[in-house]
Amino acid sequence: MGETFIQWVVENNFRDARPNLEAVGVEMVESVIPYEEAKIRILNASHSCIAWAGTLIGQQYIHESTLTDVIYAIADRYVTEDVIPCLGDNGIDLPTYRDVVLKRFTNPYIQDTNQRVAADGFSKIPAMIAPTLQECYQRGVRPEATAMLPALFFVFMEQWHKGTLPYQYQDGILDAQAVHEMFEAQDPVAVFARDKALFGDLANNADFLALMREKVAAVYTLIN
Repeated sequence: MGETFIQWVVENNFRDARPNLEAVGVEMVESVIPYEEAKIRILNASHSCIAWAGTLIGQQYIHESTLTDVIYAIADRYVTEDVIPCLGDNGIDLPTYRDVVLKRFTNPYIQDTNQRVAADGFSKIPAMIAPTLQECYQRGVRPEATAMLPALFFVFMEQWHKGTLPYQYQDGILDAQAVHEMFEAQDPVAVFARDKALFGDLANNADFLALMREKVAAVYTLIN
């Protein structure tokens, strides 16, 4: 058994006549960009959040991690408190989309592994997570909920550095030497938070560094 969920969104921008795609469940829209943003920030980022957190507490599968209350709460709070306000009124029922996504992740028949979903964090943070961090600050909001995601990845990579991850981590742009040097530095959290490749202009933001210190400490509390 797999899952019943399906979503097929097509931009209604055809040069000539088109078939009746709606008859087979296609959602025709003026622009697919809001749907892309929702998928990236809600589905993809939450997926990685759950995988990093689940790995840190010794779990193997996405469904068991999503069904762990504290991990579900981290993902739900991230979307509810930060992502949905950032995306605003974009024509999508974002709370329903959030609930559907998290419900999908609890499906035990998928047998999706934390190892697969945890991969490629160094490209996921700037693409999927940093935009929400940046937009929260632009809105005058401290991104407490979103900051948990890079904090989870930081501690996840610390375990990689120590050789204590339960599996081989795959990352197409991993600079292994740089990561080892980061964790051997006097202040690894500062090195991480000041990485412009990950966080852009937030690398120079003193409050963001302070926030990362707080959230890394919260992750240590979670896993110990």
